[in-house]
Amino acid sequence: MERNYESMMIIRSDLGEDGLENVFNKISRKIEDLGGKVNNTNIWARERNFAYTLRSRGAEKKKFDKGCYWLINFTLDTKEIITLKEAIKLEENILRNIIINRSDK
Repeated sequence: MERNYESMMIIRSDLGEDGLENVFNKISRKIEDLGGKVNNTNIWARERNFAYTLRSRGAEKKKFDKGCYWLINFTLDTKEIITLKEAIKLEENILRNIIINRSDK
C-alpha cells in the first residue's frame, strides 16, 4: 500500500553545490529504485546555524555548527520505507533526518 511521506534532512553544509546535488540525487534515486515517486523537493536553508553542535555519523566524527535543510515529499510503498531509512542512515553526509507519514486518514 502506497502512502505519502515527507522527510526533512539536515545535510553537511561544507560539501559545496556538487556535494549537495550528489546527496539529493542519491536519495531521490533510491526512492525511485524502491518503486516510489518524488513529488516535490525544497531547500529551506543553505547554511542555517544550529542551536547546538551536531556530530557526523561517519568515520570522521566532525562537529558541525551549520547545515543545509532539505525537505522532500514522496510516495512509497509502506514495505519499502524501512529500506529507505537504512539507506539514509548509511549516508554519512546526512547529519539528521525524520520521515513523517503525510497520508490523509
